[in-house]
Amino acid sequence: MCTQSRPPCAAHRICLRPPKLCTPTARNINITGPPQQIGQSTPRRLRSKPPRQLEQMPDQSKFDAITRQWQLLKLLPGAGHSGQPKSALALKLALDAEGLKNVSKRTIERDLVQLSLLFPIECDETMTPHGWHWTKGCDLNLPGLDLSDALSLNLLEQFLRPLLPASILRTLEARFHLANSKLKALGNRGAAARWLDKVQVVAPMLNLLPPKIRPGILETVQEALFNDQQLDLDYRSVDQPVAKAMRVHPLGLVQRGPGAYLVATVFDYVEPRLLAVHRIHRARSIEETAKRPADFSLAAYIASGALEFGDGEAIKLRAQISPALAIHLAETPLSGDMQLDPHGDHVRLSASLRDSWALRWWILAQGEGFVVKHPVALKRDILAEHQAAVAAYIVKA
Repeated sequence: MCTQSRPPCAAHRICLRPPKLCTPTARNINITGPPQQIGQSTPRRLRSKPPRQLEQMPDQSKFDAITRQWQLLKLLPGAGHSGQPKSALALKLALDAEGLKNVSKRTIERDLVQLSLLFPIECDETMTPHGWHWTKGCDLNLPGLDLSDALSLNLLEQFLRPLLPASILRTLEARFHLANSKLKALGNRGAAARWLDKVQVVAPMLNLLPPKIRPGILETVQEALFNDQQLDLDYRSVDQPVAKAMRVHPLGLVQRGPGAYLVATVFDYVEPRLLAVHRIHRARSIEETAKRPADFSLAAYIASGALEFGDGEAIKLRAQISPALAIHLAETPLSGDMQLDPHGDHVRLSASLRDSWALRWWILAQGEGFVVKHPVALKRDILAEHQAAVAAYIVKA
């Protein structure tokens, strides 16, 4: 905190009119003197009146005033910094943007005067209109969150919590709580405070529940990845009845729908593998540096189609699709070079894609609305799946 001394009423004298606000009056002077003798009357003009009881400010009004004044302090620039001193009108517009609306310019001027008695802020009288800033060398790093910070942290907590290491989550928990408290306190006041009630993220598929992860597994994986350490795992692949021990070198963590996947190399192999975190039975970090391939890029790995569970072979897909499906694909194409060509009662499709299980599952889900023509191997596989499904329905019927 800055300890520079300043005339206590300088801000009053500079920024508020009329001057009587800074002029001592009988109402704000505490007159003291020798005690009156018994029986001696007090002059009528100096006889003190019982102090007026201050009306209790409603809790919401108190909260609004504190929030407004705290935000004003955070909005003020430091003296000599790149930011220019801010006028009361500029501060009003900034408060409006933070969702603190219906605050008059005059109220802000009063707030600044009150704050100048407690904090080292001052008014630059040479500016037109007058601008406020922190006294030189006395700008403070104030704690707290503005509305945009609270909104961002709330969205971060909702959607990115599984990807944050435990050590970072521990440091963010207090800020998550503060963000939620701020948004809850603001309620429906302000467009930004209501934003969370207006947006949601929905998966474009059946909304599956997330798999259960054994306690401590995700935190151990995150810490090892964060610190570039190796891991000893007991891991059960989907086609294995029991878990097997393996030494892995973490490269990345990916959230795909409800499941989290560790990208890592295993033992001394150089090809990255995908390990479902919920299939890890035991995890222990090792005080040895993980070996990371020099040319590895998580973004490039994902772009290769690895998270679509296939060999990533590039194919030129050609198919006959229904007009209804063509409308949807025209809005959300399968690829950048996809082409749709109406032909009678159907539409011909061509697109460059990577062969993967995700593509095959999607084609199967379209039923008779999507008939593969090329590649022949993909056409044969899809046909076999449909025939097996028909046979199963006939037998069960």
